[in-house]
Amino acid sequence: MLNANKVSQMKELILKIKDADKAYFVDDNPIMTDKEYDEMVEKLKALERETGIVFSGSPSKRVSG
Repeated sequence: MLNANKVSQMKELILKIKDADKAYFVDDNPIMTDKEYDEMVEKLKALERETGIVFSGSPSKRVSG
């Protein structure tokens, strides 16, 4: 499978982003800088464009408030 590595990267990014969201919004204890967070989201979006795969619940599809 050609995209297996990219899919694995996407799943890892989604987990890290969700962990960061919980740390920031729920625990009020950020685990990374805003820049690091933004870079991970942009990398995820790029991988989604490349692969044509967007997982259900992907943080890239969340509407910011």
